[in-house]
Amino acid sequence: MSLAVDEVLNVAQVVHSWELPLPIESAHDAVNAVVTHGEEKGFRPEDFALVLEQATEQWRSSGVVAPQLRAAVDAALEFTAPPLDDIDAKAYFDLYKKLRSGGGDVASLTHSTVLRLLSRTSLISHLLGEERFSCSQVSRLLAANETSLDVSYGSIVKIARKLNMLPQLNREEAVDTLWQSDQTRSIALFPDSSLPETNSLAGAALSSWLPEVDAERLLIRLSNSNSPDAPQFWPYLQILHWCLVPIEFFDHPASYLYEFAPRGGNGEALFAKYPAVTGNPFLNNAKAVHSLDSWARGRGGDDAHALAEIVKTVDTLPFVPRRQVARILRAWLVRIIELRTVEPVLLDIQATNAIFESVSGFITSNETYTQGVIEQRVVDCLAVLAYDKPGWRARGLGDGVNATNFSRHKLGDVEFANVDQRCAIALEAHGGHLSLTYVADHARSLARIIDQRLKESWGNLDDPESWTVRVLFVAHSRDVNGLPTEDTLHGVNVRYEYLDYRELVNLSKRSSLPADQIAAFQFYVIEQLNEPTVRESARDKFREIVAITAQ
Repeated sequence: MSLAVDEVLNVAQVVHSWELPLPIESAHDAVNAVVTHGEEKGFRPEDFALVLEQATEQWRSSGVVAPQLRAAVDAALEFTAPPLDDIDAKAYFDLYKKLRSGGGDVASLTHSTVLRLLSRTSLISHLLGEERFSCSQVSRLLAANETSLDVSYGSIVKIARKLNMLPQLNREEAVDTLWQSDQTRSIALFPDSSLPETNSLAGAALSSWLPEVDAERLLIRLSNSNSPDAPQFWPYLQILHWCLVPIEFFDHPASYLYEFAPRGGNGEALFAKYPAVTGNPFLNNAKAVHSLDSWARGRGGDDAHALAEIVKTVDTLPFVPRRQVARILRAWLVRIIELRTVEPVLLDIQATNAIFESVSGFITSNETYTQGVIEQRVVDCLAVLAYDKPGWRARGLGDGVNATNFSRHKLGDVEFANVDQRCAIALEAHGGHLSLTYVADHARSLARIIDQRLKESWGNLDDPESWTVRVLFVAHSRDVNGLPTEDTLHGVNVRYEYLDYRELVNLSKRSSLPADQIAAFQFYVIEQLNEPTVRESARDKFREIVAITAQ
């Protein structure tokens, strides 16, 4: 090996000891640039290697950066990857100083830890920019992959700020716009559900993303719905809500509480949407707690442990499913607030034959755009008039729109069963157009419910083939071709029939007297719409329909 090569190697050893954030393919060019810089200053490579070695040791021991070292590092940093183009020696050593000194809640780092961390600046830039990582998530990833880099998210914040890549929440997007989006999702998921139904529906929606936990059980504990008369402890729900907000915008671990400043303006704006009057929930319940991992150990309540378990479970998911779970949970929180706080403005309407005729007539040709709430109540009324006869037992009357048939042990939205005749009639109300896809999907769920019913009672009374289920689909329109008319599910005969709303209205009128129609409409429509689980928007729409049809 020639002397010239040995001399360059001496310089290379010093340059490599700095652990600069250089691409592997650029390391050789960076060393040559340092050698060239030394030669321009009148140093032979072996001499410049000694100068840099001494300056490096001084830097390590005292933190003082000699001019020769600063200039050499500047030459090497010309070969960083494009995302780090703005990182020159000044920026590098400024960042080094901040990481060494710490400050606030951020611990100071040792010289070797800072060098290792800064060597990962290119990766950190990629994670922040391309992968939408939060600083907390970057910190977790580094600690998991490289145990010597177990640093707080605050250290990553310093790097992100220097790179102009600091993840931040925009007030309008993160509070106002996101709240509106969550309200829309909440209406779709929980149009008229009670507190127990809301927990059940949310648990079912979460089950495909979190099959390893009983999500409904955790939501029951957190919402205190086993004690509906007990006051709701809002701070834990507020904490959960805040943990879930950043996930809409960043790949962020929900258990890391403080990166996005819950005690700042965004947090205060979100918490103001809750009826709590106890101040900031973090200040009063999670002060100086940076992660919920160990927080619940010092808390005795089931709701605290439920909160910690939910957040811990959310953290186990990759970003895409974590974001979907966060959306469902935020929609659930919006619904809990509504159920616990909104005072209904009740319908001051008494059923008459004219109202029965006009509202049922409106439904025959119009959707109400109330997520099926009004339609379901009118179908309950019409179904009772048409099918609730002696010997027939009803199930599902008054159930929420999204109440699952399986959990409610019913064959359709509304069911009428006659054990003596070994027959059941199930009505499935569908707003808008009924497609073959929808019918096929219903048939798959119907098979589970028939199996359930056979095991519960029917199988003890007779053979499966002795039973018949008539499924009546009610819709405004339907596919012309391909809809099935019969099937056999677990040995039970299934017949599919199709009605539009007008046909159901006419059937109910032929099967009842006007007095029965008025009484059924008052009980199954007006009184059910006055239930506190029904949103005010549905009652407003009903008032509008009554006013329109009265003109």
